[in-house]
Amino acid sequence: MKKCIYSFALLLVTFILQGQVTIDRSKAPSPGPARTPTIASYESFELKNGLKVFVVEDHKLPRISISLILDIDPIVEGDKAGYVEIAGSLIGAGTKSRTKAQLDEEVDFMGANFSTSTSSIRTSGLSKYTDNLINILSDVLLNPSFPEDEFTKLKSQMTSALKSNSDNVDGISSSLTRSAIYGLQHPFGEIMTDGSVDAVTLEDCKSYFETYFRPNIAYMVLIGDITLKDAKKKVGKALKKWKSNEVSSHKYAKTELPQGSRIVMVDKPSAVQSVVWLGNVIDLPQGHPDIEPLRIANKILGGGMSGRLFLNLREEKGLTYGAYSNFGVDQLNSTFSASAKVRNEVTDSAIVEFLHELNTIRTVKVSKKDIVAAKSSLSGSFGRSLENSSSAASFAVNIARYDLDADYYNKYLSRIEAVTAEDILRVSKQYMTTENITIAVVGKAQEIAGDLNAYGKIEYYDKYGRPTDEPEFLFTPEGVTLESVLNNFYDALGGLNKLKQLKAINQESSIEIPGAPEKLSLLRAKIIPDNLLEETTMSSMTLSKTLYKNGKAQKSGMRGNSTIEGAELEELTKQAKHVVGKVGWIDRLEDFRFDGQTLLDGKAVYQISEISTAIGGDVKSEKTYYFDVKTGLLFKSAENQESPEGDVSVTSTVLEWEEIDGIKFEKIIETNAGPQTFKITLESTKLNDDVKKSIFK
Repeated sequence: MKKCIYSFALLLVTFILQGQVTIDRSKAPSPGPARTPTIASYESFELKNGLKVFVVEDHKLPRISISLILDIDPIVEGDKAGYVEIAGSLIGAGTKSRTKAQLDEEVDFMGANFSTSTSSIRTSGLSKYTDNLINILSDVLLNPSFPEDEFTKLKSQMTSALKSNSDNVDGISSSLTRSAIYGLQHPFGEIMTDGSVDAVTLEDCKSYFETYFRPNIAYMVLIGDITLKDAKKKVGKALKKWKSNEVSSHKYAKTELPQGSRIVMVDKPSAVQSVVWLGNVIDLPQGHPDIEPLRIANKILGGGMSGRLFLNLREEKGLTYGAYSNFGVDQLNSTFSASAKVRNEVTDSAIVEFLHELNTIRTVKVSKKDIVAAKSSLSGSFGRSLENSSSAASFAVNIARYDLDADYYNKYLSRIEAVTAEDILRVSKQYMTTENITIAVVGKAQEIAGDLNAYGKIEYYDKYGRPTDEPEFLFTPEGVTLESVLNNFYDALGGLNKLKQLKAINQESSIEIPGAPEKLSLLRAKIIPDNLLEETTMSSMTLSKTLYKNGKAQKSGMRGNSTIEGAELEELTKQAKHVVGKVGWIDRLEDFRFDGQTLLDGKAVYQISEISTAIGGDVKSEKTYYFDVKTGLLFKSAENQESPEGDVSVTSTVLEWEEIDGIKFEKIIETNAGPQTFKITLESTKLNDDVKKSIFK
C-alpha cells in the first residue's frame, strides 16, 4: 500500500512540474554570475635575513610539505652549459655531517621525500617528523659538502642522458625551436652538449650555490599540519645563521619577432615521421590583462581534444594522433606555439591546416558556444586546483614575487567571465601572428624539403641547435643495387653460405633501461626450421615469452596467455626459417627498395626500405635500414610502431659487433623509442650442437 501511494505521489509531482515548466534541452543553460572562489588562507612572516615565509595550515591529515624557492634570473652558462643543473643536484648530495647515503637513509626511514634543484629545496612527510625534515633542509642549505665523487657521477649521468636523447625527436625539436627563436647566447636558447658538460668544474657548482642561494631572494612555503607559531619558532631557529648577501640580477633585451616568416629544420634521415612546431615569441609577463583572453583563445584553438587543431588535423583529416597549442607567461619572454607529430608524407598538409586554423581564429570571431565551453572548462580546472592546499601557497608566492594585487587570484573567475569575443579576436591577432611565424620541422629532409620550400628558404640546423649546411640528399651510386648491398652485408657478417649452414643458436642478452630497478635478461633461441623462442625476464620472473613451433605460436607472461595470429605470426614464420633472420631477405627482394646513398650521423650509408603492403596494394608500413658504405654492416634501422599514445618512432643503432666462429653478431644495440632509450648487450652465444632442443619443450 505504501509503495502504491509513493508511486502515485511521484507521478503527481512530475505531472505538475511538467505543466509548469517547459525545458528546451536543445540549448545549453545560460551561465550564472562568476563565483568568488574560496581559496585557502595563508599567513606570512619575514626573518631578519630577508627570507619570506608563507604558512598554509591544513590539519586534515598529519602531513607537512616544506618548499624553499629562490627568485633567480635566467643565467647564460656559455661554454659550460649544464653547470647550473649539476649544481642543483649536487646541493643535495651530502653535507659536512651527513653523506648522501646517510641523507637518503634518514629520508627513507621517515617515508619522506627530499629533493634539490637549481632554484629550490623541497621536502615532505608525516608532520611528526617536522623537526627532522627542517633539520635536514637547513643542514643541506647551510652545510653542503659538494663531494667530488658525486660531482663526477652527476656529470657522467648527464653525458649519458645527452647521448641517449640525441636521437629523440622531441628533444631535438626543443633544441631547434629554442635556438632558432632566442639564439644560442640567450638563457632560453643555449643548448647543453657533451663538451659543455665536460668543461664544468666543481668550483663552478660551488660558486653558483654561494652566489644565488641567499635568503633575501628566497621564499619558504610550509603547508599542512603546522601552526604559524610553530613555523616561526622552528624556521627561525633553523635558518637564523643563513646570511643574506647582494645577488646580481641579469637583464636581457626582449627577443624581437623575425621580419617575416621563417622555416627552420633539422634533417633526420632515419625519421619516419616529422615533428612540426609553429610559433613565435610573445611578451606576456605575470599579471598581464591579456592572459585570460589568450587562455580562452588557446583553449578554443588547441587546448585539448575539443580544440580546433585536434578536431581538424586528427578527427577530420587523419594527419596525426594529436595537435595542440600552448603559450607561456614569463617576465622576460615566452612563446605561443602549436605542434604535432605527423607522417613524413603529410608534413606539408599539416602545416597548411595549422596556418588555416591560426588565420581563422585571428580573423573570425569565435562563437558564443565556443566561449561558454572554454570558460566552463577553465573555471572547472581552477576550481579543482583549489582542492589542493598547495595552490594557496603558490598564489601567495606569486603575489609577492611578481608584485600582483593581493586579490589577484580571487578575481580570476571574474576575469575569465568578463572575456568577450572581441577580446579573443584582439589577443589572437596580437599573439598568434602568422606573418612573423617560425615553422620548425624535425624530419627526413629528403622527403619533405621540396614541399617546405614553399614557405621560404629552409634554414638548416644540427641537433644541437647550431646552423649547418644543407644536407646531402640520397643519390644512386653507379653499379650499386639492392642485391649488391645485401650481398656486401652478408659478406661482412661472414659469408652467405656460412650463415645458411647455421642450424641453431642460443643468445643471452641484458637490457638496460633507465629508471628500471635492475637489468632485464633476454633469451633468444632458434633451431631451424620452425623453432623460435624469445623470453624476457627480471629476477627470474618471466615478463614476456614468445614460443613459435611448427607454424603455431603462443605468447605468455605478465599480460596473460594468447595465441599469435595474423601479421605477427607471418613475421615469426619468416624469422624461423634461418638462424640469422636477415638471411631471408635475399629470397624476397620484392619486399625491399634500394633508396640510394646518403649521410647519416656523419657516416656514408646505403638506405634500404622494407615495405609491407595491405590488401589492395597500399603501403601498410615501412622500415628503413642503413648500411655502412665502408664496412657493409648494418648501422641503423628506423620504423614507426603503434602505441597507446599513437605512433612512436623507433630507432635502433648497432654500437658494436662481436665475431664468434667467424660470424659477426650484434654485440651492443641502442634503441630509442619516443622519449625512452634502452641498451641491449649480448652476453653469450651458443651455436649448432651447443644448443639443446629441451628449451623448446
